[in-house]
Amino acid sequence: MLDPASTIPEYVLANWQHTVDVMAEVFEVPAGLIMRVRPGQIEVLVAAQKVGNPYHAHEMAELNTGLYCETVMETRALLCVPNALNDMHWKDNPDVALDMISYLGVPLLAPDQNVFGTICVLDNKTRTYHEKYVELMWEIKKGIERDLELMEQQQQLIQSNTELTAAIARQHCDAEQLHRTNEQLNLALSTLTEMQAELLKSAKNAALGALVAGVSHELGTPIGNSILVASTIQDQALALRDKMAAGLTRTDLSSFCEALRDGTGLLTRNLERASQLVASFKRIAVDPTDMRPSHFNLRQTVETVAAAVPGLRLINTIQEDLAMTGYLGAFADVLSELLDNAARHAFVGRAPGHVTVAARMTDARCIELTVSDDGVGISAADQSRVFDPFFTTQLGKGGSGLGLHTTYNLVSTAMRGTIELVSTPGGGSCFSVTIPDSAH
Repeated sequence: MLDPASTIPEYVLANWQHTVDVMAEVFEVPAGLIMRVRPGQIEVLVAAQKVGNPYHAHEMAELNTGLYCETVMETRALLCVPNALNDMHWKDNPDVALDMISYLGVPLLAPDQNVFGTICVLDNKTRTYHEKYVELMWEIKKGIERDLELMEQQQQLIQSNTELTAAIARQHCDAEQLHRTNEQLNLALSTLTEMQAELLKSAKNAALGALVAGVSHELGTPIGNSILVASTIQDQALALRDKMAAGLTRTDLSSFCEALRDGTGLLTRNLERASQLVASFKRIAVDPTDMRPSHFNLRQTVETVAAAVPGLRLINTIQEDLAMTGYLGAFADVLSELLDNAARHAFVGRAPGHVTVAARMTDARCIELTVSDDGVGISAADQSRVFDPFFTTQLGKGGSGLGLHTTYNLVSTAMRGTIELVSTPGGGSCFSVTIPDSAH
């Protein structure tokens, strides 16, 4: 169960702050608030950053004093007060003293359906809100309650992880096997360190130093988790050996098997994650001298690569006979990443759309490849960062932030080309890749 008094993550508060600021602008009011109930009190959790707002974040007020929000929380229903000065029930409530005479608010419910607080707007003049504003208020409520559900799920995951760690700590496994696993992890870390040292010497990527540090940070979590699990189970092996001397029960053996299954599963997932990061890291360091050019058909290559991208609705407009001579492997990697990026990000929060691939031979004897979508687009702030190492909007959801950075390196370094992005928020995105045809 989500504790209403628990700390709200900073990124959630930042999102709520943006929501409340926009809400205050749309409703044309000085005060937009998210309130959180406390024992005997109510807290201003988020307040719109707007001139004329008399409320400030983290302010506390006593309950049972006639506040608008008390009625909203008690009734769990929308409350609209056009002008408290004209209403005997509301004319003496504490908000009137702050000149907030009109109010529109709805309750916020935690996942367990207990009251978390309210979201509301207040004004210093008479307001009767149109039905569309009321509908918008309910939609904002739904969004915040979805955030509360995600927060509860995160708390449950943390609790589950704690319980799993405690269960593993009580069980035992093969010390020799775990010792080999530790050696392999240390070898992988040593190999990665050597790889980083070599890449730091390369002048091909001016941002490589930051990339190396980022990879180490990303790998630290799966490797650290694996070492922790391995070390914990290894410590219990000695205890198991002692218990065997006194007589091992069926329950002990069953518990051991379950712990071994859970522990090896956790090790496997973390090692797979580390392996994926290492693979991405290796692709960034691609050396064009290790690749041989070949002649290939562009339309057929696009069809082959697209078939491996799940959930992709492709429109291939490339001419049947268009071909080029170049690095097929690098070309396929670039195309795969652009298609996968569109499938993952272009249609978040809406129905799947289409991804269109086009190509032509320019007058300069270069191939110009475009991958465009009719999705949600990319914000102006993010457009300048999409090729940066470790930039991702899928933080905590499987995104490493290496995909488009690797693509940029492949195009600019290995293929001696250029890649550009044109995007309009709400109007889709288009990546343009221009690479020379080695046959000319």
